Amino acid sequence: MMLISTVLHAFIFLQVGAIYPDFGTLLHPKALKSLASSEVPVSVREELQAAVADIREDEPDPLVEIHYEGLLDNNPSRIETVRHLEDMDKLALFYWHHAFFKDAHSLKKMMDFSQGWAAMFQPTGNPINENKLLPVVYAYSYLKPYMESRQQFIMEDWLRKIATAEIGNDRVPLNNWETKRINLVGTIGLLLEDDKLVSWAEEKAAYYVEHALFSDGSSADIRQRDALSYHVSGLKPLLQFLITLEQEAGRGKDFFYKETADGASVARSLDYVLPYARGEKVYRQWENSKVKLDQERAAAGLEKYQPGVAYEPEKAYETMTLAGYFDDKYRMEQCSLPLCQIAAVLDQDL
Repeated sequence: MMLISTVLHAFIFLQVGAIYPDFGTLLHPKALKSLASSEVPVSVREELQAAVADIREDEPDPLVEIHYEGLLDNNPSRIETVRHLEDMDKLALFYWHHAFFKDAHSLKKMMDFSQGWAAMFQPTGNPINENKLLPVVYAYSYLKPYMESRQQFIMEDWLRKIATAEIGNDRVPLNNWETKRINLVGTIGLLLEDDKLVSWAEEKAAYYVEHALFSDGSSADIRQRDALSYHVSGLKPLLQFLITLEQEAGRGKDFFYKETADGASVARSLDYVLPYARGEKVYRQWENSKVKLDQERAAAGLEKYQPGVAYEPEKAYETMTLAGYFDDKYRMEQCSLPLCQIAAVLDQDL
């Protein structure tokens, strides 16, 4: 077992992405502080610069509330929400650009977009909806030193309201919803140095592994929805939190391997994914889903939700890169996504 790199101690990832999915997964600033722009692969650098040039003068377009979870892809309210959530894709691009080039313009744009959303959005406690705002959470780690005390207070108060609303939601099912909530609350807690929020997230993470992961490597998402996509999307935010926890408190690595009395663990559930991510096996999704929404999606003719559709291996690459922080056997050498290329460069420091 090896870590991807000692530089990656703060490897924190977020998934966003409607218009710029290639740059939707972010790393915490501490993970990139020693990476000069000249070290970033040329293809990644050029793609990023071209994307930022397209949105350089865009302004934030925040929402009061996100309408996404539980709605079909063709629902007008969801379509409108996705349009507004392009702000998170743009924020992610400015984040990467500032990380590599330390430019004042990207910093200002992160400030504008973050403050715009904090001024308008009202948390509801829905983790499927609100985990999409994680770019704002992590942008704060760059922005805080440049904010006046009043601005800091407003941003931190808003972030705590998000965490409080998530904690207060007693209707979160024990599946990928819960891990998204754990990551959101725990990440806010770690960035704001709020021990109560961090403790809550750790306790919920332990409960999740105990009751939603199983000794054969499967999960509640596999058993409820027969979908490897939801299994992977449930592991990803849990890994995000564990990596952050390892960096900040040294407690994530042990948690990654720790087994329940029945033999379940985060690592074992990643082992379940490996043959599918490598293309050695094919997972046919949705054939035995017990969830009404999945059946509605299929009936609506949405191709990716048709029973028997094959899971695409590359959809697991970023999650496996996360897992590679704890054990390099999960790394996908064939992955050409920006995240994988950057991780490979950082790995050279070993």
